[in-house]
Amino acid sequence: MNRRRFIRRGLGALAAAGLGLAGYGCAVETRRVQFEERTIAISGLPTHLDGFTIGLLADLHVGPTTPEAFVHRVAEQLAARKPDLVVVAGDFIGSHDHVDSANRALAPVNGALAVLGNWDYYNPVIRESLTSVRLLINEGLTVADGLWVGGVDEPRLGEPDVARAMAGAPEGAVRILICHEPDFADPLVRPEHRVALQLSGHSHAGQVRLPVLGPLLLPPGGQRYHTGLYQAPHCQVYTTRGVGTAHIPLRLFCPPEVSLLRLTAATPGTPD
Repeated sequence: MNRRRFIRRGLGALAAAGLGLAGYGCAVETRRVQFEERTIAISGLPTHLDGFTIGLLADLHVGPTTPEAFVHRVAEQLAARKPDLVVVAGDFIGSHDHVDSANRALAPVNGALAVLGNWDYYNPVIRESLTSVRLLINEGLTVADGLWVGGVDEPRLGEPDVARAMAGAPEGAVRILICHEPDFADPLVRPEHRVALQLSGHSHAGQVRLPVLGPLLLPPGGQRYHTGLYQAPHCQVYTTRGVGTAHIPLRLFCPPEVSLLRLTAATPGTPD
């Protein structure tokens, strides 16, 4: 075999492998949901809340790239695990006309607490049309004795206000913040807000992650705290990989995630 033919065959094999990976990423990995169970230590967590479990969804993108039936099945699977609270951290829709589909898809977790994502701002009436969840836009509420959950408006496109989201929290209550874009934990959360944990999505963890290299492309607002649990300056941040896909229906080494976050009391010396 001469050198030119060898190179041609090598390039052909690489192209075939690339097409095979892309096909797997589109047809298989985008639907291979993983339920990630994590324990998060929280300072001052009351004894009766030890083990309190939060089911976290984000980035559903119901529409052309993420079918309603798939999201509905994921919501059913989460509901069957009976978390104490379900949170949806934004990006419900993948196009203007899929609000009704998002409502139907989330029926199994009806009443979940939620915030809007940047994609949701493409539809000006989504605030009124998204009836399957309780939107928290710079507001909060007590979800259990000693546990307050607040949500802020979409950080880049809206008017987020953490102080308003935490207003009314009982003295000594553990405070959890829902914010679509994780990196805004740095500029928005201040010590006086006393936020213990921020729950976010947005990054999709890059959708395509390569061994050693990690995510190939991350969006603005989801580059610093893009995957999993972090310690930001004034709170912990947990960022889920999300359920759906945006723009391109492709995931590679980065399967969809539904998070099951178990709160536990931090012991002396435990980072939180």
